Amino acid sequence: MDRLSAIFQATPLRLTLAIGWSLLLSVLLLQTEAEPVIDLGIPRGENTLARELIFSAAHLLAFGGTCICWFWALPQTLGTGKILLVACAITIVLGVVTELLQTFTLDRHASWLDLAANIGGAVIAARLLWTRRIWR
Repeated sequence: MDRLSAIFQATPLRLTLAIGWSLLLSVLLLQTEAEPVIDLGIPRGENTLARELIFSAAHLLAFGGTCICWFWALPQTLGTGKILLVACAITIVLGVVTELLQTFTLDRHASWLDLAANIGGAVIAARLLWTRRIWR
């Protein structure tokens, strides 16, 4: 068990997992609804307010998780504040870029609500991580 724990403490593996998650999230956000690369079984339908809110909640959770993933992946020698800043910045840039690139996807569009959820997820996760570190 100690060996398995040591493997997950290795920075290269952590970075590989963070990059892999970020790439998977990008694929999910940039695939077309008509012919998805990874089919999540999401029913197609018109963009109602309820549907937009559900997807925005998913964005909030996904980008919060991304920030936590990058925080976990970055070398601890940087210090908590710098790690949080870098993790949050990577996550926000990923959120902005994927929203902009959705304008070039056939049946997708950029959404201010999704962009706010992407940034909000990163900031909320960073705040939770910061609070957790202070009270330790």
